[in-house]
Amino acid sequence: MKKLLITFLLFLFFTDTLFCKSVTFDRQEMLETHNKLRKKYNSPPLKYSKSLENAAKVWAKKLQKDGCGMVHSKGEVGNYGENLFWASPLTTIQTDSRGNQKRSSITQKIKAKEVTEAWYSEVEFYDYETDSCKEGEMCGHYTQLIWNTTKEIGCAALSCSDNSQVWVCEYNPGGNVSILYPDGKIEKLKPY
Repeated sequence: MKKLLITFLLFLFFTDTLFCKSVTFDRQEMLETHNKLRKKYNSPPLKYSKSLENAAKVWAKKLQKDGCGMVHSKGEVGNYGENLFWASPLTTIQTDSRGNQKRSSITQKIKAKEVTEAWYSEVEFYDYETDSCKEGEMCGHYTQLIWNTTKEIGCAALSCSDNSQVWVCEYNPGGNVSILYPDGKIEKLKPY
């Protein structure tokens, strides 16, 4: 029985290692970049949460398994806010002496700061007065990043089979929320 358990645990370890390639990133840099940007809006600093990181890993693995499309968890990993980021692989083409071409790809080296700044760049599409995004544009990543009642963040990143990568950050409590009153009136809250 003990051998069977050890064999099973080794199988899980190697399966996870072979098929769920983690992307190494600096969690402290992710947190510090968020907090630096949040400070502009007097939003309190976030704390890093290992429990939210685990939820982010669960969703990143699901995205990886499903081909690394950008699909939000919609509460499947918890009642959190969520930001997603995808990066293409770096592809090279080598030509040999006969003119034959060989294509290869590797996972890009992307910093946590770059991912956070990409979400923040949506600021240009947000209108505070109307609390809405410019038509045809996204700004929900930006508003979640600076949402003033959010207290914690946890993130994960994985490399996909084509060497692209998927990043997931979970936020607690989530942003981009509205209040539904008993009379049916909906009040959309602002991020700060």
